[in-house]
Amino acid sequence: MIRLGVVDFDSSHSIEFTQRFNQVGVAADQFVEGARVVLGCPGESLMAPERIPGFLEQVKSCDVELVERPEDMLGRIDAVLVLSLCGTAHRNRVTPFLEAGIPAFVDKPFACSVADAEAMVELADTKNTVLYHSSALRFCEEVGRFNHRIDDYGKTHGVLSYGPAKRAEGNPGLFHYGIHPTEVLFTVMGLGCRRVATCFTGGAELVTAEWDDGRIATLRGNRDGSTAYGFVAFCENGVIDQPISAQYAYRNLCRSMVETFKTGTPAVDHETNLQIVRFIAASMRSEQRDGAWETLA
Repeated sequence: MIRLGVVDFDSSHSIEFTQRFNQVGVAADQFVEGARVVLGCPGESLMAPERIPGFLEQVKSCDVELVERPEDMLGRIDAVLVLSLCGTAHRNRVTPFLEAGIPAFVDKPFACSVADAEAMVELADTKNTVLYHSSALRFCEEVGRFNHRIDDYGKTHGVLSYGPAKRAEGNPGLFHYGIHPTEVLFTVMGLGCRRVATCFTGGAELVTAEWDDGRIATLRGNRDGSTAYGFVAFCENGVIDQPISAQYAYRNLCRSMVETFKTGTPAVDHETNLQIVRFIAASMRSEQRDGAWETLA
């Protein structure tokens, strides 16, 4: 049984993940085997400190021991989940664990700057320690089924990924809710994005992206009207219109954490996570320049 520690309780993921690992308060089809949250640090919050007390009580009810500082977990856990709502906090929060050689999952957004993302990856590589990040939307059942049928569909020539893109101070641009359709976009398209152009209004934003091989993809982040998730894939053998349900997204993400910590190989590679951060950073630069093309750093 992998002993997990949870750092920062300002995100609902603190209780959502704990319930699935500890098999408390959710249906049996949401249970995750092989790991258990044993320690939690309510921590602090750069964005929503008022949320911590409520989640603290819920996490305690799952038979989780609380500690005052993240460092108090060292020597008592096998892996850590850094779940801070604000991506800017992640580098500071995960560093002591990577320094100690403790495998780590860092929640979305991985980071809010390219520099922070690169520094975390460099530290993990230097310490030869597992560092894992992913949005739960990457593991939705419909996304998995699409990837399993890719031989039937043929080459993916382009994608329109859509979903909510509510903004919040602390996670700029697409780093807040927009991270989910962004990760779906890269899950379907793969690596190789070289430049983006962003059209932004109060109700939505549209990011056009060109890949190195000439393929074009689009992300639509919605703030007005329906904010459902989904994608349209333009494939060699057809156009696949795929709505997405998040029903098993948390469960599947948590299962991927267990597999990652057991094997030592992250379910999503570092280059994918770095490219997503560069994509969002370039999108924000384009927005500031009235939609001009911006290359990824």
